[in-house]
Amino acid sequence: MSTYKNTSGDLTLTGNDGFATLTINYANTIFNGSLTYTGNLSTIDDFIVVAANNTGTVTDMGLLGQTGPTTFAGLRFNSVANAWQISNSVSGTGAPITSYANILTSTGAVVAAGANTQIQFNNSGAFGATANLSFDTATNKLFLNGHQAFANTATPANVANAVAVYSNVVGSGGTGLYFTSASANDELVSKGKAIVYAIIF
Repeated sequence: MSTYKNTSGDLTLTGNDGFATLTINYANTIFNGSLTYTGNLSTIDDFIVVAANNTGTVTDMGLLGQTGPTTFAGLRFNSVANAWQISNSVSGTGAPITSYANILTSTGAVVAAGANTQIQFNNSGAFGATANLSFDTATNKLFLNGHQAFANTATPANVANAVAVYSNVVGSGGTGLYFTSASANDELVSKGKAIVYAIIF
């Protein structure tokens, strides 16, 4: 038999000065309003379901963390992007103030930028990639379509079975571009210097 209780004002239940245990046996609890919980919330269920009444029309669902009196951070799943997303600044409804950014796809893989073999780099806080910088794992080759800038540095330690290229003060070779290997440590010579040396020597 259903039982209904109505009150025209607030309803407060207090047991044992606020230290009692409220037990509801064999019942589903429905709150037709907002629920404010002031303690730690624990559940023995394996999953917490949000947007449980979603029929496919809700595209964003997730959790908010209150970071200040009126500020929030958001974690949501966006069904249009098919990805988990985060934002460090959202409204109390989860609407973005700072745009959400993808963190995971629905398969759990990190969302990578660019095409296959392109090397990832930090592009204003997000993953970036370009066809001008890639690595072929089949041939162990690094491809750079453009130029590489070498900053001045001390002579690096020799790496076995390898040649290290580095930049330093311009010397008699006229380039400031040096190499070091197991057998030599010298400056690469410019074309102009090579012509002069060829004439002299």
